[in-house]
Amino acid sequence: MSCALALVFLPFQASAEAEDPKMQMLFVGADPTANAPGPLPPDLPVIAIQTLPIAEAARQAVFAARLRARPVSTFVTASGDGDPQFEQFFLVAELGLGNTPESYRISLGGEQFDLEDFAARTAAVVSAFDPKHRRIGFLRIADPEDAFPQAVGEIQAALDSIGFDLMVVMIGEETAASECEAVQPQALHYALTSGLADRQPFGDGDGISTSAEVEHYVRGALNRQVARDPGCGLRYSLLIKSSNDPAQELIAYGKRSPFIQLETQLRRETFEAMFLMQSDEMEAVEEYLAECLYCPNERALSDRLRDMQEYARASSIEADIWNRIRADEAPVRLAIYLENCTLCLYRGQVEDRLEEIGAKTRAASGENAAFEAAMKDADLAALKAYVSGCIACAHKAEAEAEIARLESDAVFQAEESALTGALDSNDIGLLKAYLKTCRICSGKEEVTAALALQTKRNTFIRPCLEMAAVPQLGGPRKLEEIDTAKALDACQAAARAFPADGLIRTTLGRVAQAAGDFETARTSYAFGMNAQVPSAFGLAAYSHYAPPRDEDVDLIAAEVLAVKGAEMGDWLSQEILTVIYSKDLIPGKSPEDAFRIAMNIAEEGNPLAQFFVGYYYLTGTGVGKSEEQAGIWLAKSVEQGYTHAFSFLAELHEKGVGPGASFETAAELYWEALHEGDPTAAERLTTQIRDRNPQVVRIIQERLRDAGAYTGKIDGVPGRGTVAAIRRYTEELT
Repeated sequence: MSCALALVFLPFQASAEAEDPKMQMLFVGADPTANAPGPLPPDLPVIAIQTLPIAEAARQAVFAARLRARPVSTFVTASGDGDPQFEQFFLVAELGLGNTPESYRISLGGEQFDLEDFAARTAAVVSAFDPKHRRIGFLRIADPEDAFPQAVGEIQAALDSIGFDLMVVMIGEETAASECEAVQPQALHYALTSGLADRQPFGDGDGISTSAEVEHYVRGALNRQVARDPGCGLRYSLLIKSSNDPAQELIAYGKRSPFIQLETQLRRETFEAMFLMQSDEMEAVEEYLAECLYCPNERALSDRLRDMQEYARASSIEADIWNRIRADEAPVRLAIYLENCTLCLYRGQVEDRLEEIGAKTRAASGENAAFEAAMKDADLAALKAYVSGCIACAHKAEAEAEIARLESDAVFQAEESALTGALDSNDIGLLKAYLKTCRICSGKEEVTAALALQTKRNTFIRPCLEMAAVPQLGGPRKLEEIDTAKALDACQAAARAFPADGLIRTTLGRVAQAAGDFETARTSYAFGMNAQVPSAFGLAAYSHYAPPRDEDVDLIAAEVLAVKGAEMGDWLSQEILTVIYSKDLIPGKSPEDAFRIAMNIAEEGNPLAQFFVGYYYLTGTGVGKSEEQAGIWLAKSVEQGYTHAFSFLAELHEKGVGPGASFETAAELYWEALHEGDPTAAERLTTQIRDRNPQVVRIIQERLRDAGAYTGKIDGVPGRGTVAAIRRYTEELT
């Protein structure tokens, strides 16, 4: 056997500091970098040799190895020469075990040793370091012939002679440990010498790893390695202790780990374990336990995982049972579940099902009688009530068939159409007509309730609408015609009775606008638009078309709102569109569009639209000129009292347009318009009076004289006196 020491110079820059007198790690036949938690720190006291020198040459070989491992070494040769060089010493070795007919053999670095020689050489090498304490030896033994169980007594005796406090013996296959990925988290030598067994949550964190702490950590790590990858080669392990004292000191690591990566991973896993202890995610716990490196709180998490797995198993069983009994019509199996369930996850559903079964039993008799009566009378409403409200429902299919037969009847179809129209419109006349004429009367209760509600609503809303709604709904045309105090009282009373009514809120907005409160008005119009009230869109559009003085006109917004209101039949919306389209204020819209919209609501009886149609015929706006057609539509507007139409119709009478045209009618129209404050009438009887027919002027002079406003001649001559009298009279009227 060779006595030369094969020194392996490690791939790191040695520190110029003195050797650490507290710790030394010797690797025999093992790679110090294999499965390390990170790069080896420069000051980590590690020496590696590939085989063992003979015992007599061990001290010289170790001396040479230590010299070569550091640029500067320190040795004490004074009176204290016998003092230990290191306080704690650790051994890591990769060995092979075989047997011959004569003895068991240890293989290391290509050499073979019998047990006695191996123990002597190892003891000599360790002694050469002069350690104070031989702490832990880590031996991985490849045992392809499974000789270890027979040799364990002799091996233990050999290892005892080396004198370590603890030997961790790992027995595996031929596979080298460095080739097994699963070994990486179990680089026990570095984990333990870094103090991991003492750190929370493994130990008490006092800076010293005791025998109990080390054994606890090692057992967990080795068991975890075998469980994760049995094919990695580790079959079993053996812990050989020199003492059974659990408090025996095995490692003093000074509360400092040489591996930052180990600290980082341990802290990350510690936090993750704490998170998972509060989690119900079984897959996350399983993944953590399968992949963690150091696995703090492993036992607690394993217990929690078992509890979750048991809960999942019990839940699955109960879910299967519930799916089997959920449709039961008898209570027997349901009652058995309640008496014997473990988790009782479906207790509520089972109790509800039992109550349902009981309710069906109790209700069956009364329901059967109701069904028979409804069938006898062909009472559609009663049959529907039976189908929708039955509990036992013994005759539900028969009832549904009879309902289908009745509903296919032509009389029923006609009644349903009338019912839909009445309910959609909430028109009192249609509601009453339905109740009066129906034969099957499937909607009788609904119509009766709707009629009562609409009758009550009309009682409250009518005064409000008459005082402040748009003219289409019976209210005044002009805002200044609204008596805001009385209208506010009437509309607020209606709003208290029907707070969600969009029409009432919209009308309240018009009252607010009449009082000059545009902000409240717009808020009310927004409420009405949300409730799809047609007039709300027109009023909102008008607030953009004719805003307060401190705001700009927004024709785009006005058109958007007016188009929506016009689609819903609102007159005001269509009036606004007529005006802005006739003036070419909206790109893509023309006077032809204005005429079409005006004609639409003029035919419905809108007096303003009738004036527009007459005016458009008079001026040729969007339609060919026709004084005859203009006269027809202006007359309709005048008949409804639209003041602005009076002067335009009067002018046609002056011209003799249309049947029955006369100067007397023309003068009467001018005079009435003047009394209503129409600026067009005042203009035509003052600055434009010379364009009037003398007969019309004469009649106006007579009216002025009768009113005491004129003392001149009644001669039909529009002189200064006549004009002055008209202006004085107009001012008095104003």
